Amino acid sequence: MVSLETLPQELFNRVALALDVADLGSLAQVSRSLCRMARCDDLWIERVSADFGDREVIVELLAESGVDIAELLDATTDLVPWRLPHSYQHGDRNSADSTYTGHGLCCYRERLARVAPTSEDEYVDRVKHSEAEIDRVKLMLREGPQASEEVFVEAAFRLVLVQEWFPASAECYYLWALICYMRNTLKPALAFLSIAHDINSDFAPVHELQAEVQTMANGVFGVAGQAPLLDESCSGPSPQLAKALALIFNHFDRDRDGVLNMSELGAVVRVTNGQPASPAMITQIVGTFGGQISSRSGRKVAGWDLGSLTNFYVAQTMQDPQETRQDMAKFGFDLHTLCKV
Repeated sequence: MVSLETLPQELFNRVALALDVADLGSLAQVSRSLCRMARCDDLWIERVSADFGDREVIVELLAESGVDIAELLDATTDLVPWRLPHSYQHGDRNSADSTYTGHGLCCYRERLARVAPTSEDEYVDRVKHSEAEIDRVKLMLREGPQASEEVFVEAAFRLVLVQEWFPASAECYYLWALICYMRNTLKPALAFLSIAHDINSDFAPVHELQAEVQTMANGVFGVAGQAPLLDESCSGPSPQLAKALALIFNHFDRDRDGVLNMSELGAVVRVTNGQPASPAMITQIVGTFGGQISSRSGRKVAGWDLGSLTNFYVAQTMQDPQETRQDMAKFGFDLHTLCKV
């Protein structure tokens, strides 16, 4: 029969993470061997993430959305350390005691002390301060997707300060998800919403935003064998859409100068809209996504290059992915595979 004492440390950690802290403390008193295993730095660092939220995951998901809060985190003194210091992370891990320094347990104790107020008055003050911070974040986010990168960075960082005191705040994760959604990054948004749901499955705003983001993600990335329209970051076309757009561009670029001029662009719009577009509409379209483009001959031509066509469909897809699929069908491509029919 296998005993806990004979388990590799990594497997012991999996078992220990399923115990509450009090039970883990009792287990450590059974024997010296179990006491040593229960003091593993990696175990307690994982425990910090499990019990108080994984700040590294938060930072990474935000970074995927172009919201980099690392510099603000490095500069603040308002957050307790929750990872091993550099010397422990990158030191000699082959040393017999290199993972049993006690630093991981110290990180956990410091984090626990951070979330445990010493008095009722302190708790009330924390609640008031956190509510004020969240209200300020909501006010900042009223600017919507047009908000500057600096606004999103500051808003996301302020939520970290709230989560430091209240790690089980589903509202923090919901607002991080909203930031990601405003930045057109669907998968990080869904990841934050999943955490928020795990924390509080009754928090209604999470359900509402989750349904909206998931619907958009299904349209963008496809379901039931559909080819995706955009790449993982939603910042560019998928390979399938990129190939289709290149074929469309080449088909309508009748003079092969590398630019869809006003007339050629009008032919594109005629296919998608089912009727001719006015010169004013074509001029507006050119100004929004194109301009004076250098043709292959070096002559400046008012119109779109392939990049303009691509940018248009990336933007349209983030507004209405089904419209993009319908447009592809009008150009003679399969709705699901985006292959030429």
